[in-house]
Amino acid sequence: MSYLFLINPRAGTRLGQEAQQLAATLQTKTVEAGHLAECILTQAKGHATELAAAAVDSRKWDCVVAVGGDGTVNEVASALVHSQVPLGILPLGSGNGLARHLGIPLGFTDALTHLFSGQPHLIDSATLNQQPFFCVAGLGFDAYVGHLFGQQLHRGIQTYVKVAMQAYWDYAPKRVRINEQTLEIFSLSFANAGQFGNNAWVAPQADLSDGKLEICTVRPFPKWYGTALTYWLFTKQMKPSTYISYEALPGLTVQTEQPALVHFDGEPWQLDTTTVEVCVIPKSLWVIH
Repeated sequence: MSYLFLINPRAGTRLGQEAQQLAATLQTKTVEAGHLAECILTQAKGHATELAAAAVDSRKWDCVVAVGGDGTVNEVASALVHSQVPLGILPLGSGNGLARHLGIPLGFTDALTHLFSGQPHLIDSATLNQQPFFCVAGLGFDAYVGHLFGQQLHRGIQTYVKVAMQAYWDYAPKRVRINEQTLEIFSLSFANAGQFGNNAWVAPQADLSDGKLEICTVRPFPKWYGTALTYWLFTKQMKPSTYISYEALPGLTVQTEQPALVHFDGEPWQLDTTTVEVCVIPKSLWVIH
């Protein structure tokens, strides 16, 4: 097998100055396992997509591996959709939502062993206003937290929890229009995989190969209810209730009052339109796991 490792030195909490050493280790361990390897450190946002697209065109690589978090996975996978080149994941980010959903080990050595022994499986991908996503996208509170989290100097679950708790008291629900019906939302999530990352399971029932997105609508609730909601989220017990509803759909169009702040796989994005359109792309990405 020939592996192209695309390493994001800005991912998560562990890479940084260790990226060059990680690249050397990957090269050595891959060769020791009897495979070919090349390691490239990405230089800027979007670079991994360019490199992965070039890898597909070259027909040189049996697998392109995203080394980083969900943002890195998103960039690499975006170039592999509808190709025969499978995605590999070494989860070294702060959330690692897709890797966790797929059962990929989070430890470096175990993840690499898993990569070499795994098999390609075909999964769905999705788009939000033509932007690919593979785990979860959405608008409302989660997008607001993602925006604030992206401004922090330090990553990791502790930073995320701190930001989320501060945002919780400031956040105002949004009004949206879906299928000619106007409703207030706390959050609206479009789940291809089951979790945001860090084992925050917004849609435990989500299936990566059923041709549908789990649409999770959380309506405004009393402040005290947030404690229960957080508990259910992190214990994989989210389910329909007074303030939570689910619907499995191949796509959905949402109208907002103002151009919405959204997120895709944890990456915040300020739209310049009041239309949010999501669509699943069935069985469009090969993933090694």
